[in-house]
Amino acid sequence: MTCQKCKGLMVKEWRPEFSQEAAVLRCINCGLVLDPLIAQNRVISVGVKQRVLKAA
Repeated sequence: MTCQKCKGLMVKEWRPEFSQEAAVLRCINCGLVLDPLIAQNRVISVGVKQRVLKAA
């Protein structure tokens, strides 16, 4: 998987401070951390923005 920010390599890590149930993804280049909750919120945010743009 590639990083959305810098296109670097994402690696899975166990980071209990972010998620107790699942591993998080961390970019080895820029340090971007993506956990399941962050990913879910980004998908929701993009959907809302698309609806607003269509309504305008």
